[in-house]
Amino acid sequence: MKALVTGAAGFIGSHVVRELVAAGHDVRALHLPTDDTRNLRGLDVEKVEGDVTDRDSMRRAVAGRDWVFHLAAIYALWTRDPSRMLRVNVDGTRIVLEEAERAGVARVVHTSSIARFGGQGPDRRATEASPFALGPTGDLYSRSKAAAHEIAVQAATRGQDVVLVAPCGPIGPGDVGPTPTGRLLIAAVTMPASIVTRTSSNFAHVRDMARAHVAAATRGLPGETYLLGSRDVELTELARVAQRVCGLRRPILEAPFRLASAAGYAATMWARRTGAPPLLTPAAVRIARLGLRADCTKAERCLGMEHTPLDVAVRDALVWFAREGYLRDEKLVQRLLEDAGDTPASAGPVHALG
Repeated sequence: MKALVTGAAGFIGSHVVRELVAAGHDVRALHLPTDDTRNLRGLDVEKVEGDVTDRDSMRRAVAGRDWVFHLAAIYALWTRDPSRMLRVNVDGTRIVLEEAERAGVARVVHTSSIARFGGQGPDRRATEASPFALGPTGDLYSRSKAAAHEIAVQAATRGQDVVLVAPCGPIGPGDVGPTPTGRLLIAAVTMPASIVTRTSSNFAHVRDMARAHVAAATRGLPGETYLLGSRDVELTELARVAQRVCGLRRPILEAPFRLASAAGYAATMWARRTGAPPLLTPAAVRIARLGLRADCTKAERCLGMEHTPLDVAVRDALVWFAREGYLRDEKLVQRLLEDAGDTPASAGPVHALG
């Protein structure tokens, strides 16, 4: 099949591209001109520059494609230009779906988010039937993804062949950002002590999520949503797994929500002054209070979603961070790369996390 992947240079998007290529499909990989495209290096794909908010570029991108995987989105705890997140996540979804339908694309796999379903309470697991609960947190990303989700559902209701998948927390190689989860893993193995909130989220290996995307193109039902995750994990456990993978043992502290909220406000004020994205926001703390637990058995049953062990996913992520120069501790980098069969010389330049 001929497939288009939007957001192809991203964390999950690049793995979707790899899975499609491995299955023998013809892949067109759409990315912004400014994107870091290292995740696409060495892949036999047609790389095209484009923007999901630009209707003309999307019209060219979907031309002649059988499948469209729409993953392009802005994922951020905070942005200096909130209107841009809405344009990309909401308006971009509408444009992609409309142009795909106009071009006669056979199926669209739309990537939603756990943000649309999570936050049902610290002791409750979200399902595909859960109502949107994160609106009161004030988190713009959650609101934008919920709005985009409804656009995709409405398109399916009108008869367009759209399947929706909603990833939980991805872990693994290719986390260029890195995501907040990636930052937590890095901090757990590099800082003298890690500070986390007492919350639980669902996580899965990013490759398992990518394979479920591809399975959705062949096995998913139009208009149906599939939560993509593996298991609920407390952040303290995630930090411990990262340390265990590296043979480390360092303090892991749980910050009270009141203290975390104050830190979030301070970090956001600093971000407004400097433009550097904050590591924590008040909205993120409100989400942590609610938790992002999820029941993902539907994807396992209907899409054959695999469940790679958590320690394997964490190890794969840390090895990738070591290879790409995100870790500054030379001994730690050497240990990770030697365990993976690499040499320290293969590590790339150091990347700032600010």
